[in-house]
Amino acid sequence: MKQKVGAVFGIIAYITLLIGMNFYPKSYPVSNMNDDIHQQLVHYMETHRVEPSEPRIDSVWGFVPGLQGSEIDYELSYNNMLLNGSFDPSLLVCRAINYEKSPEEFRETPIYKGNENGDYVSLLINVAWGEEELDKMLNILDRLGVRATFFFEGRYAENHKNQVQKIHEDGHVIGNHSYSHPSRWGSFTYEQYVDEIKKTNDVLKSIINEPITYFAPPAGEFNDRTLKAAYDQGMYSIMWTADTIDWKGGTADVLINRVMKKLQPGALILMHPKPETVIALEPMINQLKEKGYEFKTIDEIVEGTRPECR
Repeated sequence: MKQKVGAVFGIIAYITLLIGMNFYPKSYPVSNMNDDIHQQLVHYMETHRVEPSEPRIDSVWGFVPGLQGSEIDYELSYNNMLLNGSFDPSLLVCRAINYEKSPEEFRETPIYKGNENGDYVSLLINVAWGEEELDKMLNILDRLGVRATFFFEGRYAENHKNQVQKIHEDGHVIGNHSYSHPSRWGSFTYEQYVDEIKKTNDVLKSIINEPITYFAPPAGEFNDRTLKAAYDQGMYSIMWTADTIDWKGGTADVLINRVMKKLQPGALILMHPKPETVIALEPMINQLKEKGYEFKTIDEIVEGTRPECR
């Protein structure tokens, strides 16, 4: 009889243990649970989840890329804080939440800006001249920890292969800015657009050994033939939100003011390797950082990544 009673109590104890282990979600560690850390962490998770934003076609901005959401990774964050002994927001680990639609669905439509639900901007640098100024810009970007996107004219890239390779190795993104930046660009046939785009892709791929995905039309000029030519080469057509208009001249302060007037979350900021742009670059970046903006390359803008959640 005592054996039967003991067996019953053993079963009850086992069931109780199972219920206790499942009281917390499976992602929450059970052993060595620190209730104070757990409670603060769960509350933080509930109040800091950010839902993803789907990519869309906007009547004004064209293809607006999506943006990943974010949530706190409980297990990694909890384990960090358990070692620390207390709740510490600096030890939180973020996990991205993907949106549903693919950017590929929208690739035929040009992009003027990134998603507005994140405090990110992107620097776009079109390069058809300015070797010395470009080197100076690279030094500034490296010192400030900012990565940008460089759209190269094919002829320039052919004559400056080492510079293109270094820019790629430094973590910047390489894009296509046509082969010869022709003045008759707007009157080209579809076949001529394909030739200009493909020749430049071939040059750039031979230097960095990676496919080229992003295309910036000369002078931002495009039509249905241009877009189709880029699309058929597997590319996204990239425009801009804020233009320094540095090719037209102006002091560094004027260039910065032109950008700040058009500044918004997701802004694509266009510039060229010009002497005044070199002077403007560092104060412009510092002002953007002071306003709370982080910097993305164009692939991060199009894919809608959250760099802090990688």
